[in-house]
Amino acid sequence: MSTISHAVIMFFYGWLALSEAYAGEPLDSVKASHERYLQLLQDPTFQSKDKERELNDRLREIEMPLVDFDEMAKRTLAKHWTLLTAAEQKEFVEVFRNYFAAGNRLPTRFSSSNLVLEREKIDGDFAEVEGYFYSPAKNNAPAVYKLHLVDGKWKLYDYTGWGVSSVEVLRAQFTRVIAKSSFRGLINALREKTEQMEKGIGIKE
Repeated sequence: MSTISHAVIMFFYGWLALSEAYAGEPLDSVKASHERYLQLLQDPTFQSKDKERELNDRLREIEMPLVDFDEMAKRTLAKHWTLLTAAEQKEFVEVFRNYFAAGNRLPTRFSSSNLVLEREKIDGDFAEVEGYFYSPAKNNAPAVYKLHLVDGKWKLYDYTGWGVSSVEVLRAQFTRVIAKSSFRGLINALREKTEQMEKGIGIKE
């Protein structure tokens, strides 16, 4: 399950800059959210080590509503999603959401100030916001945010960083876990890892 942990870290690393994006041009929404996020991240109130938990909680309150976990869960399970009952689909979305929430911890003194957002592509209710993380010492890292409209709000369902899609990484890993075990085995594994992270144990490589 270590690959799953990497995908979660990549996903949250990529969209830590974002907060709730409302209807309107996706690029403008993402830029405005990015500025709001940085203001909280750079708030002197949260600069001390003993404030990191509180800062994480505040950032999580901003971040979690942005993600469409129903859509993301459906895409990560792919063909397996249609084989589930409505009750099983609901259970998986809840477990999936809890796992992401537990894994969403601020990297040490993480700063997203080097994120450059360049352009957007809109196709009906779907949009992509493209940019990169500026790195003077290395090649710039491309970043693509995939969003769609849900009840008048742009919500994120995938993030591609360094050419790697979070959804595709999770889909491959989930497929392997289900093949070796079962859907119930995947649920149990995610719950176990969630409990470990909530206790501060983290995921062993």
